Amino acid sequence: MGGFTPPIPQDDSDWEIRVAVLLSLFLQMILIFVGPVRKRSSSPVPRFLVWSCYLLADWVADLALGLLLNNMGNIGGKSSSSSSISQLHAVGLKRGPSAAVSNADGSSSPIIFAFWTPFLLLHLGGPDTITAYSLEDNELWLRHLIGLLFELFSASVIFFCSLKGNPMIPATVLMFVVGIIKYGERTYSLYSGSVDGFRENILDPPDPGPNYAKLMTEYDAKEQAGLDVAIVISGADSEAKKALAALEQGEATRLLERSTTLEAQAYDFFLIFRRLFVNLILSYKERKISQAYFLERADVTNTPARAFQVIEVELNFIYDMVYTKAPVAHSKAGCVLRFVASACLVSSLLIFFFHRDKGGILRVDVAITYALLLGGLALDAAALAMLLSSHRMLVLLEKTRRLAWLATAVRNVRPQLRRWSERTSQLNLVSYCLGKPDNSGGDLRRRLGGPLVVRVLARFAEMVRMREIFDDFFFIRREPISCRQGQGDSQVQQKGPLLEFVFNGLKARAVKANKEERERQLLSENTTVTTKEKDVNYEAIKKACACRGEGVLEHLRDRIKEKLKQSTREAAGEDEHDAVIEKKVNEKLAVLRGSVNAVKKEFDDSLLLWHIATDLCCQPLVLTAPTERTNEMKLIAETLSEYMLYLLIKQPEMLSATAGIGLLRYRDTCAEAKRFFASAAAWDPDHKDARRMLLSVNTTEEPSAVKGDRCKSVLFDGVILAKALRDLGEDLMWEVVANVWGEMLTYAAGKCRGSTHVRQLSRGGELITMVWFLMAHMGLGDMYRIHEGDAKAKLIVRDQ
Repeated sequence: MGGFTPPIPQDDSDWEIRVAVLLSLFLQMILIFVGPVRKRSSSPVPRFLVWSCYLLADWVADLALGLLLNNMGNIGGKSSSSSSISQLHAVGLKRGPSAAVSNADGSSSPIIFAFWTPFLLLHLGGPDTITAYSLEDNELWLRHLIGLLFELFSASVIFFCSLKGNPMIPATVLMFVVGIIKYGERTYSLYSGSVDGFRENILDPPDPGPNYAKLMTEYDAKEQAGLDVAIVISGADSEAKKALAALEQGEATRLLERSTTLEAQAYDFFLIFRRLFVNLILSYKERKISQAYFLERADVTNTPARAFQVIEVELNFIYDMVYTKAPVAHSKAGCVLRFVASACLVSSLLIFFFHRDKGGILRVDVAITYALLLGGLALDAAALAMLLSSHRMLVLLEKTRRLAWLATAVRNVRPQLRRWSERTSQLNLVSYCLGKPDNSGGDLRRRLGGPLVVRVLARFAEMVRMREIFDDFFFIRREPISCRQGQGDSQVQQKGPLLEFVFNGLKARAVKANKEERERQLLSENTTVTTKEKDVNYEAIKKACACRGEGVLEHLRDRIKEKLKQSTREAAGEDEHDAVIEKKVNEKLAVLRGSVNAVKKEFDDSLLLWHIATDLCCQPLVLTAPTERTNEMKLIAETLSEYMLYLLIKQPEMLSATAGIGLLRYRDTCAEAKRFFASAAAWDPDHKDARRMLLSVNTTEEPSAVKGDRCKSVLFDGVILAKALRDLGEDLMWEVVANVWGEMLTYAAGKCRGSTHVRQLSRGGELITMVWFLMAHMGLGDMYRIHEGDAKAKLIVRDQ
């Protein structure tokens, strides 16, 4: 094999190629272990590390391939006057009897460089733990396919240029097979993670339904023949309905009685609910099955942690399908390709190890070659270990009787890691406007020298257009929302008060909706229910989580009114007339109801109002210590308040329920707050001082009547709402505030599209995603289409 004549040799340094190849291998080593960290951390630092390595890995591999392509004349060609200088440098670095030449044919660059070329294809294929950094990368799968063809062509050119005198041709061909397999796996995984690929993999075969044309043709033929024919619809009668209901109830009962592992149960639900992430709908039957597990199974309803564990594993399955090579790794073809690639890699290592003519290769190049071969094997071994310990593999092993022991062994030895960040990001408007970070920012602020330094840094960040990064570093806190205890499936025994609060709230709404649905079904069996009434029933189920706080105020209406009367009378004195008291109470009730009314207030308006009011409610009312229940409700309310503000400002795509002017309203509110706090800058007020200042402002007149409609600020509207809430007393106040935020969270979660939630899985996950997925499993929201059983048409001939 003589190959073809290469172009004119270039004078590129061999050491640039060596460094680039080693750096490419090093980045692959980092990515395979650091890649999964991003699903467990919401901090920007790990994400930045993964993002940097992800971009650098492809760039360095392309750079090394370009250097080899530019240097291919030296790799395959004869020595020239310029290349002899490089040869002398190479000889100087080589000690021993083989230092006289750099390779067999005397070329300026070692022939071993051609053997390194397919390793770059392998590196461009990436590790199993990360194929796409973001959801948008999957949509560019066709670009990666074209890139594969160009990279393969470039590598082939280098290979054919080095055929003359190349002793490593068999090993190089084997490595080309490995590189093509790895790069092809990545390209297919990107396609599978795209919207079109994901939807194609999960859609059922198309159902054309009964043959309408054939039925009607037969009907016409028999009618023209003079027969008395009729079309009878079966399957929609009450007997068919009862049979279908009995079948569904039997499946639900089996689900309740079946004892399976956490991963197996999560995988069964994953096969059903993965449709939601490409904005597809589910059936009434699937809703029944899921509700049987999440609303009726004792170990789930009594321990909300179990429900969240199932959801966490499901979301991990989704993450693997979208952002890793799981679509290939867990398929039969993928297993065969993985075996072929590993066999080729081992064979190449053996060929190089037993290659006799290593004396013509510099020691440094021998070491680099061994590093590439052993590094490739190490990456394969690490990928295999991660594959065996994955949730999907545990499900497969447990289903195989002979391998069930292996699943138990893997479960006992694998590290117990978080499945998502288990944190919520917190942003406080008052702290931001004061320029004084709360809690976790305190130590950092003291190390930097105090609030003055923070303000100076803020001005500098604004000048260099990095204010968003500065705010994220100083003013956004990430608070844990769960407590980890135990081991194995029971590792998370307590999910914290917030998640338990969310679970119990959704469960109560789901149970209420099911009760209304059963009453409607009983009514339909005894009376004729029109299609319009059925639609009303369907709308009632969809609206079970459509409240933004109205449900809480309606449910606690009597207690709220009684408490307002009591506090108003105490403030006014015994001489105040009942009519005046009643008027003041009605005004406060109007403030509370108006703040969550969907007609009067847009969602972002209500969100900002309640955030300001929640912060001001933290100002102590009495000197007595609050009860444990009140402290728990206060913690939940504060956490949800600051989390929802974070979503509104930093993740607005998650709050698609807003009308699109949330950021403008927030900026105007911040501007008014900063101007208000600037009046007290002489004594540098802290957060408690700011609360007292705001609550001391006279708010007898409506702010909109004074400022007009141009300014969108809701600062003092929030103060008015806070004063009305504080009249409820500490216990009832925090119960109302926490439950209103619970309704706002579920309302926002229900309005967010599934594809948006997928985007957050690579950023540590979001609480709102967990809530949305739990709503789906409890049968709440608009992701279901509730319909009757399938009807079947029959053609019959009546007796003459």
